[in-house]
Amino acid sequence: MLCERCKRRPAVNEIQVVENGIPVTRKFCRNCTVELMSGYVPVVKRCPVCQMTQNELAHLRKAGCATCYTVFRDELIKITRQYQQGHDVHVGSIPDVLRTPDERIEERLHKLAGELQRAVEQEDYERAARIKKEIIQLKGQGEA
Repeated sequence: MLCERCKRRPAVNEIQVVENGIPVTRKFCRNCTVELMSGYVPVVKRCPVCQMTQNELAHLRKAGCATCYTVFRDELIKITRQYQQGHDVHVGSIPDVLRTPDERIEERLHKLAGELQRAVEQEDYERAARIKKEIIQLKGQGEA
């Protein structure tokens, strides 16, 4: 198939273009592809209030203003998960000496629930059964 633009060289690339508001797939040769893409500037997500970019957010690992939390919501969730062992929200820590026995049990139950879910996803049912047994024992302690 020949390039749809120059009609001389073989088409080697497919590019989706918008014509009259409708996305259309076109086939172009290497030369025409380079010409068409030379004017392409990648879109950078930017906060309209503080002008922070997505790259700056990733580098600094903190938002520039309150609006950043809305603009970069998905990116901030990924960052939070990295630092919070897979949780979507901040999970703070309390020194052990200040925790009550019930809080320690609750924290352990929360960790075990995550381990149980991972064991089931990995189809490690023996480990899942051991974790489930430990959860039942801990729940019994919490009620006593």
